[in-house]
Amino acid sequence: MTPMPRRPIAAARLVATWSLVLALGLMAPGMAAAEDTPYAVDKLVVDATAKDAVAAKAMALGEAEARAVRIVLKRLVAFADYAQLPDLSQDDVEGMVRNVSFRREQNSTTRYLATLNVNINEQAVKQLLAGYNLPYSEARGPRIAILPVVFEGDAVKRDGAGGWRQAWAELDLANGMVPADLVELRPSLDAPTLKAILAGNAAAYARVKSEYGDTPLVIAVGEGLKGGKFAIRLVGADGVGEINFGRADTVQGGDFKTAAQDAAATGFGVLENRWKIMQSAPSAPQQASRGEGEPGVAPEGEPARNVVAVVEFTGLKEWQDIRSRLMNVAGVQGLEVNSLSARTASVTFDYAGSLGRLQKDLDQYGFAFENRADNFVIRTR
Repeated sequence: MTPMPRRPIAAARLVATWSLVLALGLMAPGMAAAEDTPYAVDKLVVDATAKDAVAAKAMALGEAEARAVRIVLKRLVAFADYAQLPDLSQDDVEGMVRNVSFRREQNSTTRYLATLNVNINEQAVKQLLAGYNLPYSEARGPRIAILPVVFEGDAVKRDGAGGWRQAWAELDLANGMVPADLVELRPSLDAPTLKAILAGNAAAYARVKSEYGDTPLVIAVGEGLKGGKFAIRLVGADGVGEINFGRADTVQGGDFKTAAQDAAATGFGVLENRWKIMQSAPSAPQQASRGEGEPGVAPEGEPARNVVAVVEFTGLKEWQDIRSRLMNVAGVQGLEVNSLSARTASVTFDYAGSLGRLQKDLDQYGFAFENRADNFVIRTR
């Protein structure tokens, strides 16, 4: 592998250089990337405290650069390859950063807070991925519209106490693999209509969708649940097709704002991964034999189906991880747990595609999908 270029920069000189550029007005607050690109990361929030202002700023900027590089790498490679991404030194990270611009910043004698845009060097990223033999794709999905709403009792609201819409607004939706725009709640989406859409009523969704034009519309529902949980539902359609994704996570320490931010990031990640998995699927139909007693799957092109499978795992922690990953698989909808024991779980879900396609999609997420004598079995590879 060709070594990554080295660009050591002393903390004091780094801060001094950025201060000079700001003073000259070359990177003013609020400045954004010239165009949407997967090699740009906007709206990065940093907060660092150190012995003095210079050290705090250097620490924050170093963290922002490292996060930006990691975000770009994860955009380009498949979810199944995330574990193979290398750990990079700060010198390696600095060699991959093209420039940094400041949207806003604050500082005290020991603390530095800022929101930044970071542009990454496209050729440096490609060189890195090639060096580690990691396949990648720059193909981006069609632009979609996202409508964040809060479902509270019998009311549909634009936002809630956790700042659900703001959580989506803080994401870098423009530069992701699925470019997205936030749209506003309109009176047509009342509680009965939203309940109908969540229940799978296509006509109810079509009525709401007609008010937002031709762009695919995903309704992102945030809801605080009893027992201290925050739930997200994504319903509607994106560039891949129909979507009905849901998950609920425990709110740590009553911090609904952080829970909403995490849920929004998860939701957008699901939309990006759906697109990436579709891009990696083979274009030509393939078939697998069911004969000779060997495991097999049905040919491609079959209609959507309800799948009942047994999930095998070694313990509770692995089961929780498997369940979370299964809910992110493109096309898997309405995952239900029928029964749970110490080593297996019976699950039911709808899958928008053939069993052959399901096997390929599960493989992308690190799962083996087997057709045994009595049932389908899902396990970690």
